[in-house]
Amino acid sequence: MKKYFLAILISYTVGLTTSVTFGQSLVTGQIKSQGGEPLLYANIGIKGGKLGTVSGLNGKFSISVPDPLLNDSLTFTSIGFKDKSYLINTLVNKKDLEIILEDKITSLAEVSITNTKLKPYKLGITGRTPMVSIPSKSYQKNDILEQARIIHLKKPAKIMNANIFVLSESSKEVSVRINFYAVENGKPGKRLIEKSIIRNTIVKKGWFNVDLKEEDIYLNEDFVVSFEFLPSTQQSIFFAAKIGADDSFLRSSSLGVWRKNALGGCSIYVTAEM
Repeated sequence: MKKYFLAILISYTVGLTTSVTFGQSLVTGQIKSQGGEPLLYANIGIKGGKLGTVSGLNGKFSISVPDPLLNDSLTFTSIGFKDKSYLINTLVNKKDLEIILEDKITSLAEVSITNTKLKPYKLGITGRTPMVSIPSKSYQKNDILEQARIIHLKKPAKIMNANIFVLSESSKEVSVRINFYAVENGKPGKRLIEKSIIRNTIVKKGWFNVDLKEEDIYLNEDFVVSFEFLPSTQQSIFFAAKIGADDSFLRSSSLGVWRKNALGGCSIYVTAEM
């Protein structure tokens, strides 16, 4: 009887310890601009971590944080606004939490294209290796997954479109955001274009093309183009790749660390007029 009671006590103690170790704290609220406008698709996460989410309708968000991360900072970012960071333990269980982001004042560097006879060039990876794919999955159910590659420019150019080869098909509409980053230490760095370019579509197998002619995107140095798949019912997506191709990156959470695609370069290219 004593042995049986001791076994129960040990089981209860182990269960209690496990519960404390893996406890979760909830942070919920709303992200707004200084003018009171709710911000949709703002990225929320721990920089360089694996925990993140994206604000939804009316700028509302909810994120469960494991207790060991409560002393980390949660960063809130939205295109066209300054980032804000807070210690997570100051946000837990706050009622009617509002995060107000300030407008970011940016000055675009002038890009001069003097050649009157512009020609289109495809820059990046336009082919793929058969039977080779890059599986991508977000770490959290309500978070992003992002595929990117470095594009090398020899002279100033206008970006006409961006393309990625998708091997998965979506049965429902998904939202994809196109981002442009600077190249820093051989990886994606700070955002170059403060413009929210989002397309809502049902993705079919093959080249997914985003027309950028009307976006007036002019660049004069190497840059990173990315396809950020915003939260949807489809958590994992397969992309085509080319073995041996370099300069290809992915990340699986908002503000997470960029990792090199190990199998090869994701089939991504842009069409640029130069």
